Amino acid sequence: MTSLRPQGVETAKRYPFPRPGYSFLYVDGDALPLLSLGESLEEAEIEVDGRALPLGALLSRRGIATPLPLSRRTPVLAYGANAAPERLRRKFVPIGGAVFPVLQGRLYDFDVVHAAHISSYGAVPATIEHSPGTVCDIAITLLDERELARMHETELRRHTYLFGLLNNIRLEPDLVPAMHAVSSYVGGFGHIAPDGEALALAAIRAEGRRFRSCSQTEALRTIQVMLGVPGPLDAFIQGAVDDDAIRRARTESLRAQAQRFSYGDFAPSAP
Repeated sequence: MTSLRPQGVETAKRYPFPRPGYSFLYVDGDALPLLSLGESLEEAEIEVDGRALPLGALLSRRGIATPLPLSRRTPVLAYGANAAPERLRRKFVPIGGAVFPVLQGRLYDFDVVHAAHISSYGAVPATIEHSPGTVCDIAITLLDERELARMHETELRRHTYLFGLLNNIRLEPDLVPAMHAVSSYVGGFGHIAPDGEALALAAIRAEGRRFRSCSQTEALRTIQVMLGVPGPLDAFIQGAVDDDAIRRARTESLRAQAQRFSYGDFAPSAP
């Protein structure tokens, strides 16, 4: 019999996790409001204790090395947990000294939807899907080589995502010019489609949304029904958290019922 751990179940239900609603600079575990941004990150202005401060002064105080400039960083879409400070801490605190911008933005003609796999902590995570006429709130992380390698470790190790370049798009980030191409992780198994179309994340704001949206708890109940697993929802979630084999088997079943990413101008690349 599975022993339920409410805190673990709650983690799954909280996906995609709180995000501040403004652009910030991730600085070795802290998410600091970003007031201005230029080529040199040292000259970026952040808010610390209610006051504006050049990043360089904070880095010097903490003994953190000078970060690479913007032109030597890779912009990567962050549409799920990768825009949430608490999850970024879990990913990047282990490597120490990570410093990168996380910019708010608007992505045109796409929506953020539930992917066709189950995460290690039991959630139905996000991916993107083409949705003409929809404008979704999104974030962009600007990562150096070491930070991108770490992000790959956390996103690509189970082969549930592909990484590549999303071309011919309209993306309007905060504090930097508009982009027509950007790197992104895309669900390698596609997205769930319980009613024949994608299911959007209600937690992500979007204008002109075409897909039905739901909460994470509703998405979990949906896949429980799709997979034909009886019993309480919390036990269903905990079963995927506790047993890799159960999680993989459920993901394979979702994959068999999934719809693939439909946008034609995505070019996967080797990490």
